[in-house]
Amino acid sequence: MRPQDFEQAVLELAMTTRVPLTRANIVFYSGTTTSKADKWLDEMVRDGLIEFDTDDDGELLYKVCGASRPSVGAKELTRCTACRRASAAGSRCSRCGQLLDSHLRALKEEVEGKLVGTALRKLPQAALFSSAVSGGEKSVVLGGALGLLGPLGWFYAAPLGEAVIGSAAFFALWMLSKWLVIVLSGVLLPVSALLGALYAYKYNRTGQRSSMFGESSLTPDDEVR
Repeated sequence: MRPQDFEQAVLELAMTTRVPLTRANIVFYSGTTTSKADKWLDEMVRDGLIEFDTDDDGELLYKVCGASRPSVGAKELTRCTACRRASAAGSRCSRCGQLLDSHLRALKEEVEGKLVGTALRKLPQAALFSSAVSGGEKSVVLGGALGLLGPLGWFYAAPLGEAVIGSAAFFALWMLSKWLVIVLSGVLLPVSALLGALYAYKYNRTGQRSSMFGESSLTPDDEVR
């Protein structure tokens, strides 16, 4: 861990949770060694970024200068079973956005998998395993798999305009709030995968990249394969 990463971890812990800023909590949350934490905490004190005091039990407590702690938020730390990093206690990991409870996460993934699987099973079986190198058709399965990458995967079979717009919107949302994208990824990516499969299926039906919202004006000769 670099000093700037440690500094960011301390600020994140202070400004997004109500976890006491004790030495032990800071070491656990940052994932660094005690000796490095002590050194970097001293440097942050010298720089005037944080200050320290003691509670009634003599426990050393740190405070970020010029910033108030949130009025709501987690008061304890736990370890995420998905990314294995320390996280503020709650329903989702404050680092990766996954459900902290491994059983709930497995159930969620199973439900999402069944939703996508059910949608794919409703498509004609002959279309599912069509190959892009066989008869110029697109593989519905591959289209769905690439859709798990987000709208970038739509370039496989979708009209280029819709793939560009979808990718630009996804990127803009990522730049606006990475945390929101992580939280919503459990919904956004399965939907993107389903659309990717439907784009491939519609391509095989029409012989060209066809819009989900109307007829595409792109002919096979205009496609970028």
